[in-house]
Amino acid sequence: MSSSRRLVFLIISITLVLSVLLLAIETASYFILKSQGLPASFVLKSSEETILGRDQFREAYRTLDPHLAFTYGKNSQKLLDVQTKYRWLDGFLIYSGTPGRLKRPVILALGGSTTDGVKFPNSWPEQLAAMLKQRNIEATVINGAIGGYTTSQDLFKLIRDGLEFRPDIVISLDGVNDGLNYGIPNHLMVQPYQENILKVATGMEDGRLFPSTTAVVRQIIPKRTEIDYSLGLSSNRPPALNFRKNLELMNVTCISQGCKFYGVIQPFSYFRSKHANPNPESVGSEFIKGVNGLYNQILPFTKTHDFIFDATQVLEGSMQPVYQADGVHLNDAGNKLIAEYMFNLIKDRLVK
Repeated sequence: MSSSRRLVFLIISITLVLSVLLLAIETASYFILKSQGLPASFVLKSSEETILGRDQFREAYRTLDPHLAFTYGKNSQKLLDVQTKYRWLDGFLIYSGTPGRLKRPVILALGGSTTDGVKFPNSWPEQLAAMLKQRNIEATVINGAIGGYTTSQDLFKLIRDGLEFRPDIVISLDGVNDGLNYGIPNHLMVQPYQENILKVATGMEDGRLFPSTTAVVRQIIPKRTEIDYSLGLSSNRPPALNFRKNLELMNVTCISQGCKFYGVIQPFSYFRSKHANPNPESVGSEFIKGVNGLYNQILPFTKTHDFIFDATQVLEGSMQPVYQADGVHLNDAGNKLIAEYMFNLIKDRLVK
């Protein structure tokens, strides 16, 4: 073999060894981040993922919000479709009337994707609005839910935006997302999108090539920048106590503003339900374990707090399917049952 061929062979061999080594380090780094509960990308991260992250929300929500992380906006086709029927006002669907002429009482619904009226049309707030109209009950239902929100986002949204409608009734349907810890570990009021934006603003974003390796290296050797960012005080408050705290704060906020608050624990097909999908892996065992663990801890709050209600068994009287295939989101029949439950919960404040 000639010297030139030996040199080429040596270069190729070194390149292959280095590539395998880098790939091994990237793989190990990826699983290290996963074990820490942190978002992780593998080998290559697109410029879009630098801000939006790699998760189920990336395709749906392309409007960033400084306090709530994300919402719907002009880039959402689903929102454009919904706006052909209802009025959208900066994060809220208004099912009847206009912001300046709302029929009272005003009912404000908050929550995640199981309440979201854009992601899933014919949601329970939409059905509640139709139910009130059919029964000739004057009221306005406003839906402020966004998929992925937890009680932390509900609290922020109520204080920052929801009170602008001067609601008479506020209903928060939550549980599942709080069980999944969608927020940053020890910073449950901060969603990954928000930290991604801060990283970009401070020049601390993860690298796009071998991003997991870069992120792990920066845990050991932080990148020096002119400016830094903070996520606030680190908290070890367990999810159940965080859930209770958020509902308590929403309740006292409503009391101070003259409205009635209802914190409702949502049904989940894998929690004491006959409607569970026979294949629990459709959502994942960690998902189920997290939600069930939270529910077992928060259900006792319904005995000590007169504004927290247990709706986990509301769908059990139905013989027909009430969930979509994932066992989390409801179909039209399930949403109708939730709407009826909510109507019965608040009817004394509707009919004078």
